[in-house]
Amino acid sequence: MHSNRSDRSDASSTTPAKPRLVPRALSAMGLARTDSLAGIKQSLLRQGRSETLGDLRSARIVKFNRGSALADLSYLALPGLTSRVARRARIPTTAATDTVSRTASYLRLEMIGASASGLSAAEREQLLPSGGDEYVEETGLTPALGKSVGVALISSFMYGFNGANMNTQAGVQRAALGIPTSAGASADNVWALCVSLFCIGALLGCNLSGSLADKWGRKKYLLVSSFIFAAGGALEAACALPPAPAGGGPAVARIAMLIVGRLVTGVACGGATVVVPMYLGEVSPAALRGTLGTAFQLCSVVAMFAAQVLGLGSALGTEALWPLVLGLVVLPAVVQLMLGGLLVESPRWLCMVGAVDEAQLTLAHLRNVDATDEQLLEELDLMISSAEGAQGGADGRGGKAGRSAGPTFAQLLRPPTRYPLLIAMALMVLQQFSGINNAFNFSSVFLKANGMDDASVQLIAILMNVGNVLITLLSVFLMDRAGRRALLLISTVGMTLGTGALTVALKAPGQSFTTPLSVLSVVLFVASFGIGLGPVGWLLPAEIMPAETRALASSVAATTNWLANFIASQAFLVIANALGGFAFVPFGACLVLGGFFIALFVPETKGKSLEQIQAELADTL
Repeated sequence: MHSNRSDRSDASSTTPAKPRLVPRALSAMGLARTDSLAGIKQSLLRQGRSETLGDLRSARIVKFNRGSALADLSYLALPGLTSRVARRARIPTTAATDTVSRTASYLRLEMIGASASGLSAAEREQLLPSGGDEYVEETGLTPALGKSVGVALISSFMYGFNGANMNTQAGVQRAALGIPTSAGASADNVWALCVSLFCIGALLGCNLSGSLADKWGRKKYLLVSSFIFAAGGALEAACALPPAPAGGGPAVARIAMLIVGRLVTGVACGGATVVVPMYLGEVSPAALRGTLGTAFQLCSVVAMFAAQVLGLGSALGTEALWPLVLGLVVLPAVVQLMLGGLLVESPRWLCMVGAVDEAQLTLAHLRNVDATDEQLLEELDLMISSAEGAQGGADGRGGKAGRSAGPTFAQLLRPPTRYPLLIAMALMVLQQFSGINNAFNFSSVFLKANGMDDASVQLIAILMNVGNVLITLLSVFLMDRAGRRALLLISTVGMTLGTGALTVALKAPGQSFTTPLSVLSVVLFVASFGIGLGPVGWLLPAEIMPAETRALASSVAATTNWLANFIASQAFLVIANALGGFAFVPFGACLVLGGFFIALFVPETKGKSLEQIQAELADTL
């Protein structure tokens, strides 16, 4: 043993010293000690291991503070929000220390420079010195946070259910309203109005909800909206009660009651799209906002699936039971009201109204830590700063908010807001003019009118919604790894291909490939929307809008979305009657134009700070 050590010592005196690696780290990787990094790399390649030289970098477990990349996130829960500044990652084996939990999951933070707190890059480096990758433990749901999130997500479920409960039972429902599918274009126009007026109610709801949530508090608003959901569902279901005209023809009283119910339900749904992501983003730690945004989306698409399955003729879509499909939303509304005591008020809203001490205690309850915890005080301090900056308008998925004079519409037309707002509005129009909601609202009527049998239509409805659920789960993985711009481009290409394939299938009725091609094309169409235009269209406004005008600009963007939704829904059956199997071609043309727009004008935001994004957008003005 002594002679061996002497030999190595002599050798080291005549040759340059090479980097020595930690034996424990090499052993953990299943490697023998080697004198060179090249030797390690070759060993890894021979073993087919996933580790590379990148794993030899040091890793540091950091805590949340004002200098963290996570402090750059808006107070919203949106799918993919966290992935702009962090991504889920396994801590390299060679860099793991005793402080690393083997059971916890971690986010690797992007070094994106200055954060939303206003720190300079130099100041941030003092808080988080360089020298390796930064990881933060992805905190889970505490009991209080889990209960609050669960109750709030009931609103998301009701929103999704109401957005899809007028499709699969459309045949029997239209017959009961005296506007059967056989009655011609005028009956189709009345039916389209019954469906699309939901969007007008939602437009009203999304514009009023932010101000009301600021006045009442997030918790009270959610509970009031439960009553609105229940009232709207009850009115829709009650449209079956007025007697039908003795001589046939449209049942005006039934149609009028349905329209009123759709408007009321729309108000509640529009408010849910604003306040629920706002509430989830304000009660959750920054690292969870993207995950909870996905939970919001997942609850919505699961509810859409439930509504469309229940509307099938083999379930509740019969002459006697179809009103239940409209009225079942009353049940989750009642459940949410009963569980309302589990909702915790948003600590950020408490900061906005000056109740800082209460906000501190509420935040401690949500995080399940002591009120003097260091990270909690950092989070509270950042929350207070954010609330002070939001006095003229809080972040929101559309609704205006504020307690004092805020930005004006004239400011939206000037830099630095004008260009980001045009991008956001264009994406909202493209989202609806892609024809996606026509697939969920009118597919049963449209496909039957173009020669599809009942069995094929039911199969398409089921698989379309199953695909929608699965792609929502897959989008979490994709948005963690791909850029927003790339996902938008992939989405438009996939939807265009789906539109073309569906057109081919509809123009070849009775062929052996008609039904399989129709199924595949609709699933491709819906899945492509779910990975790009769907989530990214709502996410980008939170990433590209200047903080001082974000609330008002987001309100304009959301208004654009609901207006475009109304126009596309109202026009679809008119287009279908005129073009038949070519009805989706105009929407495909919009997708092609939208793809060029994205390629030319939409910036990439992943891995960039809000300041960097704003600087890049300013350069394009």
